[in-house]
Amino acid sequence: MSETELNQIRRQFSDAYRARDFAACVRLATAGLHLTEARHDLAAQTLMLVWLGESHWQLKQTEQAVAALSRAAKAEPPADPSDVFNAISTLLNISILERPLAEAKALIAQGRAHLEHHNQQRSRHMLDLSEGDLAARRGDWQAAQQHYHAAYEHQQVDTGSLCFTLASYQIKLAEVSFMVGDAKALSHWCREIDAAPKAVEGDRLRAEQVRLLCYRAGIAAPAGARGDAVTTARRVLRWLEEIDGHREDFARDAMRVLLREGDWLSVETWLDYPGIGDDPLMRGDLHLARAWRALGLTLPDPAWSTAVVTADATDTRLANANASANASANRPSPPTIASTRIRANKHSKARDDLAAARRHYVDKQAWAAHEDERLQTDYHRRMLDARLQQVNAVADQLS
Repeated sequence: MSETELNQIRRQFSDAYRARDFAACVRLATAGLHLTEARHDLAAQTLMLVWLGESHWQLKQTEQAVAALSRAAKAEPPADPSDVFNAISTLLNISILERPLAEAKALIAQGRAHLEHHNQQRSRHMLDLSEGDLAARRGDWQAAQQHYHAAYEHQQVDTGSLCFTLASYQIKLAEVSFMVGDAKALSHWCREIDAAPKAVEGDRLRAEQVRLLCYRAGIAAPAGARGDAVTTARRVLRWLEEIDGHREDFARDAMRVLLREGDWLSVETWLDYPGIGDDPLMRGDLHLARAWRALGLTLPDPAWSTAVVTADATDTRLANANASANASANRPSPPTIASTRIRANKHSKARDDLAAARRHYVDKQAWAAHEDERLQTDYHRRMLDARLQQVNAVADQLS
């Protein structure tokens, strides 16, 4: 193996990763692994295993990712301790999304011990970030916010990791600001991400994502916006069609914007696109949003804290809407019969959408129970319960 060949693979892999072409990354890392194994170069071999595992993970090829990363995580000197830690970190990310809570906690402990043993505490920001992700998955937004702030502070003393750019930390702080209903903080992080260097393709996506979060929160003119809310959401979804990797969070925010704006057709179109329409509750939310719109109302964003609607508040809003509609219907006017028919048709459609929403949410109860058991929380059940309460509140007003 010549150094020229390996250096060429390194350069090409870097370019492919920046462009989120993870299929090319797999091919390049595999070629690099064969070269390093033939030479018995353990250090370079460990790096190629990390790259290979991360690339497989981005393509949602979990089994292949875990196989490569597990080898790298066990590597001994002369393997670079930083590469070993990167393998542990990506295994932790996989665990947070797919494995039981105990496994994630064990990997966090393993990562901490590794950093301490090799005197690499400067890299603890990667664990901070993962601990924030774990807390967020469990619905503990205060804990998530604390971990994300720690990650943001600690990353300032550690540079050189391609996949952990400045915007990678800022978007987490923006997301948690959204989830706790802090519009001022959300706008701040939007400005920061807009001004941050765009080192990789993902950073440009993060800049669009934070603008989508602003639109979801009702912030009409977020920093760096190009076009209105619908234009931005559609642009992001078209962009996601062209790239590899985990896209669910970007797609979720784009489709929630489209729901808010009443663009049902776009949501329906992308719901059927693998890797984009994977949000387990989105299809039910589409039906629920349609039911609200049929009654002249806009469905509050289910995650924007200041817009959380209780059953009583839902009853009040719907009662006010019905009272307004009744008052209009009682005014003498020539098209009264036609208006009554239109209203009856809208209510019939609303009932159909409510029934579809209820079926979807009930069907997802097993998913919610599985996630809650895996992560030892009740967060997913509470999300479903809140939606079913809204379905019932609207149905009561229509009965």
